[in-house]
Amino acid sequence: MAAPLQPEVKAMRRTREEAAATRLAIMEKGLELFSEQGVAATRLSDIAKSAGFTRGAIYWHFRNKWDLFDAICEHYSQPFKQLSDASLSDQEQDPLGKLRELLVSILQKIEVDLSFRRMMLMFIRESSGIGEREVSDPVARFMDYQHQRRLSVIRNGIRRGQLPVNVDPEAASWLIKAMVDGFVSSWLQRASYFSISSNADVFVDTVIASLSALQPVPDSVDDEVCVL
Repeated sequence: MAAPLQPEVKAMRRTREEAAATRLAIMEKGLELFSEQGVAATRLSDIAKSAGFTRGAIYWHFRNKWDLFDAICEHYSQPFKQLSDASLSDQEQDPLGKLRELLVSILQKIEVDLSFRRMMLMFIRESSGIGEREVSDPVARFMDYQHQRRLSVIRNGIRRGQLPVNVDPEAASWLIKAMVDGFVSSWLQRASYFSISSNADVFVDTVIASLSALQPVPDSVDDEVCVL
């Protein structure tokens, strides 16, 4: 039988658990407000007040709201890390199969998990850059991180013969993002019109099939014969 824990050990464990619970509660409330009104329009004091914490408690865990943004993205993306890493591995025999499984899992989770849905809404909102509002540096860094990972998957697919050798990885990466973001945005606007999870398989198969149709962009119009 294991020896009983000393009081000071119990107190330290309880303190760590309470700190972890506080950090998670801050992320949940931050995610809620970020998804509703955007990161730029949300102050840490707004999150503190809404979550029932002091500003000091917020700053104990996060340097600023963009530090909180990064933590939210990392936390809510964690369930997909194993699949994502597998699609990037040089040893993976079926990188596009892992990519397909990853995208289907993401679309299915959006419909049943409110927090994950909010994260996707938050990121689509912040990465749109529509109008005069520029994409912030933290969001741009996260977008580039995701882009580099997609590039690795595409290049793995080309090496494994799953995609034609003349597929443009850059174009393929942005095509995936554009199609997935568009599908998710359409569902978020009209969630009662269709089930995103029920259509996930068909949609992702369409995305994967579209990759093979991508051709390199010609250097100039002289490279093509235009028929009018």
